[in-house]
Amino acid sequence: MDGASVNIILESGHAPSGLGQVRAEVSGLIRYDKLDIPVLPEHGLRLIALAGNPRADIRLLTRLVQEDPVVESRVLRVAQFAAYQPSSPIHSLGEAIAWLGAGEVADMAFTAVVQGLLFERVRGTGRVVDRWHASIAAAIWAREIGAVSRHRSPLTYLCGLLHDVGDHVARIACSDNAARLGVRLSREEEDGFVGEFGAHFSAVLARRWALPDPVVECIEGWADWDPARATDGQVPVAHLAHHLAEIVTQQGPEFAREALSGNAALDALNITPDRFTSLLDRTAWVMNQVRAY
Repeated sequence: MDGASVNIILESGHAPSGLGQVRAEVSGLIRYDKLDIPVLPEHGLRLIALAGNPRADIRLLTRLVQEDPVVESRVLRVAQFAAYQPSSPIHSLGEAIAWLGAGEVADMAFTAVVQGLLFERVRGTGRVVDRWHASIAAAIWAREIGAVSRHRSPLTYLCGLLHDVGDHVARIACSDNAARLGVRLSREEEDGFVGEFGAHFSAVLARRWALPDPVVECIEGWADWDPARATDGQVPVAHLAHHLAEIVTQQGPEFAREALSGNAALDALNITPDRFTSLLDRTAWVMNQVRAY
């Protein structure tokens, strides 16, 4: 990282200060392929293959989850949460799988793995946590949208969860470099850097984590999706899930009803006004799940 920074400064002919110096640091990391992308552990990679699959190998899933006590603990916590209304208390991973199904437990476990990677770097505080909870909300909304529109696949949840994952890593990198340089970033400045560099981090992360093609398509296409393009796959689902998560979390379902009533993804996914109302009626249930994380 230091070598990249020196080269950037020398090439520019002067030493940037403040925001310019942070930008030079991160640009250098990108130019010299030195981005510090968290390494997805082996059990995380294998969970991707099980995520959302109701016929997932239960023995393999159990072994993968139990390899990481923190992940197992978080899965049980989420499974026990009132949003799932278990008929009897859940005390073990086996009971969670029996009640929720292997695919949903694999989704929870993968979420816990990625959350651990992100929160380890920020100690569970700050803007990263808020934005990560928005991504979890998008994942749950994606699953709901997929069910209503009949566009649900085993990867629908992961498409919602990871559609903006590069933004989280970019936020951490920019904040870390700013702190090291003694630069204090406002929320708006931090968001600006994420907008500037997030796509680069997303591309590198998708490659290093070997994410499935439908997830990569959502990462690359959710933000600028439009109905003139093919509506197959999960991209319009992720597009709508992102906006639902953002608006419902910040301003509530009634505002979302008005703000998204003309969103082209509703037509592309054949979500009628009545179906959209049914989706919004799930807001409390969705947000209770998010809080469990």
